[in-house]
Amino acid sequence: MKMLFAIAGLFLVAASSWSQNVEEIVVTGARTEEGVAMPGTFLRKTGDYLLLQVGVTNDTREAPARKDEIYATLRTALAAANKDGSIELSVIDENDLVIALKVDSATVVLRNGDRPDTSATRISVKTKIPQQGANGQALISKLKDFVSGIKVTGRTKLDPDGDVDISIVAPHRYRPEIIALFAQDAKSITAALGEDYKIVATGIDRPVRWVRMGLLELALFVPYKFEVLPSTVNTFVAVPASQ
Repeated sequence: MKMLFAIAGLFLVAASSWSQNVEEIVVTGARTEEGVAMPGTFLRKTGDYLLLQVGVTNDTREAPARKDEIYATLRTALAAANKDGSIELSVIDENDLVIALKVDSATVVLRNGDRPDTSATRISVKTKIPQQGANGQALISKLKDFVSGIKVTGRTKLDPDGDVDISIVAPHRYRPEIIALFAQDAKSITAALGEDYKIVATGIDRPVRWVRMGLLELALFVPYKFEVLPSTVNTFVAVPASQ
């Protein structure tokens, strides 16, 4: 019985280009398109950062004053984070990318609040997750304590959300590990089935996906599928799932 892993090897080489990607992406749930299920082989990882979402509101009557008071509060928070050294402030854009907080109109988008004469925005307070022995509840308490210790300006309020998110930096850098796990799993399957059968994989060329697996962990995977065929079959055409 023989299996061809040349294609998998090519993907391992090509995947090195992903190492140049240094984007940080927040993981709020299944980061997959509709209809894509997580396969049996995946890489379980601790997230890089734990993020606490914080609502920022101000109900000073005049809009320019509301903006000034929110900006002053955010500058105070940035100064406190720099002094702490283990806390960072950021915002999350519409693509789930985590962007370092800058106190300007391009980064801090003010919108109308739930009440008249109120301005609101949202920031993230984050801290790095230790890769060994991390205590999730202690990290959450640390983030909440940081927020409660910020001295606000004027009528600004900081309201932490009840839930926290995790983020991962450059998830596509893990592609070689994911492909290696798939190759190992494929070998064990074909060894168990014997020489009368082989497997044909599809979708292994697709981008890395991720899904949260707990408070601090996530699973990274490539949404592959495979078919078990008799070894005598030499031609195979994959049929889309929708057909």
